[in-house]
Amino acid sequence: MIEGFDRITGLGLIDSAPLLATESACQMLREACAESSWRVLQVLEAEIVKEKPERRRTLRYRVVAGRVRGGDVGAAREVTWYAKHYRGSRGKRVFSLLRSLQSLAPDVLTPDPIGYSPKLRLLVMGALEGSTFSEALEDSAGIGASVSQAGRALARIHKSGTLRHPDYLTAHGPREEIGVLELAQRLASNSPGFPGPAGAFLELCSAVEGELAQEAPLRQALLHRDFHPGQILFSRDSAGIGVLDWDDAALGEPELDLGNLEAHLFLDDLQRRGSIESAPSLAGALQAGYLAQGEISFTRLATYRRAALLRLATLERLADPRISVLDWESLARGLTEIALRKH
Repeated sequence: MIEGFDRITGLGLIDSAPLLATESACQMLREACAESSWRVLQVLEAEIVKEKPERRRTLRYRVVAGRVRGGDVGAAREVTWYAKHYRGSRGKRVFSLLRSLQSLAPDVLTPDPIGYSPKLRLLVMGALEGSTFSEALEDSAGIGASVSQAGRALARIHKSGTLRHPDYLTAHGPREEIGVLELAQRLASNSPGFPGPAGAFLELCSAVEGELAQEAPLRQALLHRDFHPGQILFSRDSAGIGVLDWDDAALGEPELDLGNLEAHLFLDDLQRRGSIESAPSLAGALQAGYLAQGEISFTRLATYRRAALLRLATLERLADPRISVLDWESLARGLTEIALRKH
């Protein structure tokens, strides 16, 4: 038994030590990648890059590995891999989805799914190289073409045909999004420090909930469901657009993804500049790129954008002074004012 393995496969994300110690990490990666074409020879470095307590942790590994060809391990080389250690079984679904996307949306770059161990609940993926959309927004001059490219990539994802594989995808439609807004209302009601009059915020949430419930979903598509600038990667060799972190993928209306990204563009403007400057034009470029490959219900898009803005307004962490020039009161007020607009 791998040292510390019982502590990993027991109640959840309890002990990270076996995942970080190079010897035990090497054994775990070998097990997770046993059915792949890779053979792990050595783990040089391991670190935790992100952790969501009691849900999952993301690790980065620098390893020496070789490809198996004709039964023999080829020349060993140093590679960087990422691994996600899950509390539950979501990793299996993400592994299946990533494999499907490689054939259904080959022109959209996704992390290479190298292996998955149900016993360890460990998903191993290749690294995508490039700069994120968030980093590109730091210098918004000339970014319009890249934003349009991101819109086209999102439309191709939505048209990918993954509906042929519904067994590992759950629905996230208007009812589920109303649930998200109800949670936002509880956060606003129960937070003593929530800025501004909570009553007006709650009324606006109820109005958007009514819009969501007005009609049945127009169509279903594969949703990323956490589509924001930090999840979009511009590859260094201009090979295409990369999309990261598919843990929350679901089936639903494509306008949800588009509206979420537009809401984050407005959020980025407020955080960086304290006012709305580039977001409207970037949102227009995003829509133009999307329309080159797909269709949009602008009424539905406006509703989902408003829902995302209201959810973001309740998150005090977004006003951290390290990332925002506005305090929480000003940031929440700005996001809510944008959400008041129906178009």
